[in-house]
Amino acid sequence: MNFLNVGKVSKIRIVHSRLLALLVFFLLMVCGNRLGNGLGRDLVGFAALGCVIVAAFGRVWSSLYISGRKTTSLVQSGPYSTTRNPLYLFSLVGTVGIGLASGSFLILLLLTLSFGLYYPFVILGEEESLRRIHGNAFESYAKRVPRFIPKIALYSEPDACQVSTGQLKKAILDASYFLWLYGALQLIQSLHNASLLPTLLRLP
Repeated sequence: MNFLNVGKVSKIRIVHSRLLALLVFFLLMVCGNRLGNGLGRDLVGFAALGCVIVAAFGRVWSSLYISGRKTTSLVQSGPYSTTRNPLYLFSLVGTVGIGLASGSFLILLLLTLSFGLYYPFVILGEEESLRRIHGNAFESYAKRVPRFIPKIALYSEPDACQVSTGQLKKAILDASYFLWLYGALQLIQSLHNASLLPTLLRLP
């Protein structure tokens, strides 16, 4: 894969994510889960909702700082002061949340493994582009700030941040997908519980 072709990598990522989402929804439409009712299910549901909310707000927060300048400017403040890839970090949190919301360990594992196998290539591709554009400035930033796991002690933020309203609307729309997915999964489970959808088997 050509790491420098960020646009191509991004398009492949979008197609990959949509195909995986279709597979997951197909499985959940015809399969139930083994969580049952009770405290365990409530705790999993609470954790799932928490992850989805953190992911949605985190992605909007991160997008406020890049505001359409993800590759043209080297953003080093806000969430980008603690990790070089906050958008993908919050996407992982949202992915885990959707996996938990499915009520299936198998779906959670499938989503998490898919993220872990694919997104490192996306991150490497984007970092190669930033390294080519910003040179030594990016090298210095990369040495100081972790690639993925945030280092909270490094956090810094400006007094003001210029935001593109168009990019903000796009960021909110993108982040809302996690909330819509969560709601859709809750609806599917309710339809299974009401025997309005077939349960061909129970996913672990």
